[in-house]
Amino acid sequence: METYGLRIAFIGVSHWHVPLYLTKMPVGAVAAVSDSDEAIARRFADQLGCRCYTDYREMTEKERPDFVFAFAPHFEMPELALYLIEQEIPFSMEKPMGLCLDDVERIAAAAEKKNHFLAIPFVWRYSDTVNRLKDGILDGKIRHMSYRFVAGPPSRYLATSKWMLSRKTAGGGCMTNLGVHFIDMAMYLTDAADGNVLASVYQYGNEYDIELFASALVRMSSGASLMLETGYAYPMDEVLKRENRWTIVTDNGYYILADNQLEARVFGKETEIISINTDSDVYYAIYAETTLSDYVHGKTPRASIREMLKVRKILDEMNRQGA
Repeated sequence: METYGLRIAFIGVSHWHVPLYLTKMPVGAVAAVSDSDEAIARRFADQLGCRCYTDYREMTEKERPDFVFAFAPHFEMPELALYLIEQEIPFSMEKPMGLCLDDVERIAAAAEKKNHFLAIPFVWRYSDTVNRLKDGILDGKIRHMSYRFVAGPPSRYLATSKWMLSRKTAGGGCMTNLGVHFIDMAMYLTDAADGNVLASVYQYGNEYDIELFASALVRMSSGASLMLETGYAYPMDEVLKRENRWTIVTDNGYYILADNQLEARVFGKETEIISINTDSDVYYAIYAETTLSDYVHGKTPRASIREMLKVRKILDEMNRQGA
C-alpha cells in the first residue's frame, strides 16, 4: 500500500472494521492510534509500532497527523467529525456519521464551508465487482435490484461495541449498519439522485431495541426498484460469515451473484458463469489506499459526505416506516 509519506493516525481502533484497513498497511506508516479502551489502543500500538492515546484530542494535538481514519460509536460521530474539520485534518469516517439526517447535514455544512476532504467507506464503489457490473457486464438499463445481506447475530458486538445494540447509541440495527452499503450501491449503479421508500418492515427480538431483520422496497429516481433485506440472523462459523446474494434485472438480462460467482443470463446469448468476488472485507484496504491517493492528488473521494447525505435521507425514511 502506498501511503505517500503521510503521517497517518487511527481514532477508535476498537471498531471491528479497523483490522480490515490495516491488512496492507506498511510497517511504520501509522504514527499513532487512540481508543477510550486503553488496553485495545495499546494492543494496536504494539502491533503497529506506534504511540497510543486514550484521548483523540490529545493525540491530534501532539502528533499532528496528515490524515486520520476515524471510527466511533454512532452517537459520538458528529462531535468527532466536527472536531477534525475544525482542526483542518482530512479524514475518512465510517458510516453512518450520526444517528439521523440532521447529524449528517451538520457535518456536511461544516465540511463544505471549508472545502474539507472527507471520505466515506462505501467500499463497493471501490470494488472490481461493482465497477465491472457498471462498466460492461450488465446489458441494458437496470429495472430492478434485489440485495440480501444477512450477517451474524447481534451478540458478536458485546465484546467491544455494546453500543451497537441500542437505538440511542447506534441509531438503528441491521439496516443502519449493513443496508447503507446497498442503498449507496443502488444509487451508484443506476446513477440515481434519490429514492422513494414505498414500504419498510422491521423485525425485533426481545433482548435489544434494534431491528434484527429488515426488509424495504424503494423506487429509485432512475425508475429502478430496489428490494433490500438485511439481518443479524446468520448462524456464523469460521468459514461462512454471512449470506450476500444479489439479483439484478435489466432490459436484456437477469443476473444472480452469490458465493463468488455471477450467473449472467442475457436474452439471445448463452448463460455465462463469471468468477467475481462477493466478500466486501477485501475492499477496505483498497479503499484506504485509494482514499489516500485521492487526497494527495487533490481528487474528490468516490464516496463523500454528499453521498452519505443521499443515503441517510433514504435510511431515515426506512427507519421511520419500519419502526
